[in-house]
Amino acid sequence: MNPPWSGALLGGAAVLFLSADASANRWDFTPRVSVSQTYTDNVNLASSSDDKESESVSQLNTGFSLSRDGGRTDLSLGYNLQSLAYWGDDSRNTVNHTFSGNSNTELLRETFFVDASASYRERLVDGRDGFADDTLTDGNRTGVATYRISPYWRQQFGRFAGGEVRYTWDKTDYQDATIEGSGSESNRVQASLNSGPQFTTVGWGVTYSWDQVDFEDGSQTTFESIEGLVRLNLTPQFSVFAAGGQERNDFEQDATRSDPDDSFWRAGFTWLPTPRTSLDAFYGERFFGDTYGLTLNHRFRHAALSIAYSETVTAQSRVELVDPEADIVTDPIEDSSDLFEIVPDVFISRQLTVSVSGQKSKVSWAVRGSRQEREFETARGDQNVNTLTTSASYQLAPRTSAQASLQWQGTDYDVDNRKDDLYALSLGLSRTLGPRTSASLTYRHQQRDSDLPDGDYEENRVTATLSATF
Repeated sequence: MNPPWSGALLGGAAVLFLSADASANRWDFTPRVSVSQTYTDNVNLASSSDDKESESVSQLNTGFSLSRDGGRTDLSLGYNLQSLAYWGDDSRNTVNHTFSGNSNTELLRETFFVDASASYRERLVDGRDGFADDTLTDGNRTGVATYRISPYWRQQFGRFAGGEVRYTWDKTDYQDATIEGSGSESNRVQASLNSGPQFTTVGWGVTYSWDQVDFEDGSQTTFESIEGLVRLNLTPQFSVFAAGGQERNDFEQDATRSDPDDSFWRAGFTWLPTPRTSLDAFYGERFFGDTYGLTLNHRFRHAALSIAYSETVTAQSRVELVDPEADIVTDPIEDSSDLFEIVPDVFISRQLTVSVSGQKSKVSWAVRGSRQEREFETARGDQNVNTLTTSASYQLAPRTSAQASLQWQGTDYDVDNRKDDLYALSLGLSRTLGPRTSASLTYRHQQRDSDLPDGDYEENRVTATLSATF
């Protein structure tokens, strides 16, 4: 059996194949390499000081990014090979692959398109085991490969309306066979028809969606909905809307849960009080009760604020898929799927995110907090994850900067009545050595406070890194 990462690479080859016309255009190819040396005082994340194992780890990262814009195809690919060598216990030596690629190809001018993507990365089986971006210390990890192909047709009916019909096939494959059947394959059909520029005061839209997911454990979920929306533009800056429809869903449920086949509605507004501010909000009802949505963005002179709240009914197969705009190779930031355990059950996802960032003179900073809730439709029980991340950078000299970050992650799972708190503090210096080379020195402290017996741990590490692009 071939490992999933090889399939992801084949998926990347398919992305290239779908963009065959790109050979006549200019490609942007950037190889890169970095070498790191890390010392850690607790590589096995042991609770007892007597069981802690210190270790020196050599790390070599080699990779590339490849992109192309223009013509009939936009393409972006990235790959990284991480090689880890442990000086004290070479049985831990390993290599990790990270790959992401996506393309958009225009087969018929302004009408028929094909999106394609593939990815592979390492992730924690259970987000309570540590921070998702840490591959050096012990943790129950698995490789996850995703594949996606999505042809779609767009049609403009003069100034009256515009429509789109899209089919999407995607697959999620986990390397760890002990994850009970959470891998999946899904088919989705989406269609929409929206009012065109002919409608200035009153706008309208109709959308249809059918989504069927088959999990490896034999279970199946189906989400189907049709919705109509009417929007009234009261002023150029303020509009109100109302929407309603019917959803027919089929998935495994606890007997006490509400019937997922029901009508739904929502009503809200969009407000653009200034060029720097936008606000969208709505209230409505679905089969699980009241539902809300909010998006607020505001730009200050030297900062930006964003607040978002969303609720949806979804499953692991949907949240695992990589955002086509994300770069998991060069910027492997932790996404929401990595904060939770991997299970195939359907759940109501509620997420509130508040972020603010800014830059002035030599200082840049960012603060991001979120609360995510999963309310499972089976008897698994709720799962709540709260996160807070703060970071700052100060330009000490034209080529030298200092960085600091603080992370907190708090989890509360009903399934095992367990609560965990993860903390990480990072302090570092970085310096640009030349046009394509840089060096950094980082200290990191992380710890976990847990209800799990012997689940507490602390770790300190120091890492020196030299990086180059070509």
